[in-house]
Amino acid sequence: MKKIPICTHCGEEYIPKRRGVQKFCSNSCRSRYWYLKQNNNNNNNGIKALKVVSENNDMIQSTPSEKMSWAGFGNAVTGAGAAKIVSDLLTPEYKKPATKKDIQEIKSLISGVRYLPVNNAENDTYGRKPFYDIETGYVVYLYQ
Repeated sequence: MKKIPICTHCGEEYIPKRRGVQKFCSNSCRSRYWYLKQNNNNNNNGIKALKVVSENNDMIQSTPSEKMSWAGFGNAVTGAGAAKIVSDLLTPEYKKPATKKDIQEIKSLISGVRYLPVNNAENDTYGRKPFYDIETGYVVYLYQ
């Protein structure tokens, strides 16, 4: 009489494809068993495996559920706030991103003005100062 093995996870009979080393009927049963075993060994981190069983005791789905506490929420908010404050203190002003208010201030500064002075360029040979023409996008030299 031939012995028919039973799957360690789902309890169904199967015909093994490997000699004596196969404990599960399929790869999905093997991986699900390992997943549940890992969650059962690590119950101290708040994750528990939930088994959803149908009417004929077949396992349909196993999903982890996480517990959330007010202490954990408070710790997360405090940590994020502390990181933001440290980042703001350590970032120099010229490396901070421009805000909408900064852009509006620049727009109001240059509104109605066609030529903006270029301060880091020298005057030309005739003594004219360099200006950036907003409409054409070129640098022009003008007497001032």
